[in-house]
Amino acid sequence: MENQNKKNIPAQPEFSGELSPEYNMGEKDSKQKNRVKEILEYAESLTLVFAVMLLIFTFIARPATVDGTSMLPTLEDQERLVISNLFYEPKAGDIVVLCGEADKEEGRTLIKRIIATEGQTVDIDFEAGEVYVDGEKLSEPYILEPTYLDEGTEFPLTVPEGEIFVMGDNRNGSRDSRSTTIGTVKEEYIVGRTLFRFFPFDRFGKIGDTGRLNIVSAEE
Repeated sequence: MENQNKKNIPAQPEFSGELSPEYNMGEKDSKQKNRVKEILEYAESLTLVFAVMLLIFTFIARPATVDGTSMLPTLEDQERLVISNLFYEPKAGDIVVLCGEADKEEGRTLIKRIIATEGQTVDIDFEAGEVYVDGEKLSEPYILEPTYLDEGTEFPLTVPEGEIFVMGDNRNGSRDSRSTTIGTVKEEYIVGRTLFRFFPFDRFGKIGDTGRLNIVSAEE
């Protein structure tokens, strides 16, 4: 009788330790879906970053490259800058980038320092190399050399309304408002004011406030 009962007990399936092919395929599909999801999330993040950067460089700040040596020693050729025109009002001492319309001869983008704004009178003593604004001599620690180069503009000159008078810090190697092909520049031609330098890395940082114009006192 005992032997007969044993015959009626169904045999238990043996477990080989391996999952069925159907289970393995399901796990593989799940991993692929997670990978695709991660890629889509990464792409979405990149798109958002790109959109933010585009917004910043369009309306807030943008990069600019120094082309030439007219701003030595303050700025060197091929240095990379960040500039902005957001809520900007021109001030004497600011370094600005000017669009091609400012250069009536070559149509090149310019980078220069504002020396005077509308209503101010500029005069230059080319023999002594000294610059005057409204009759006051300027102290200019940022220039490479005194201002000896006369480019044809007659002085004294009063800056018209809505315009600026600009010069390069390399006074004897710069074509600027002293030249009749540039002269005073309309404020609308200002692309932006320089904020800081980001290349080369060893000169990274804000362009110093040494660029602010100073009036030499009577005692000096």
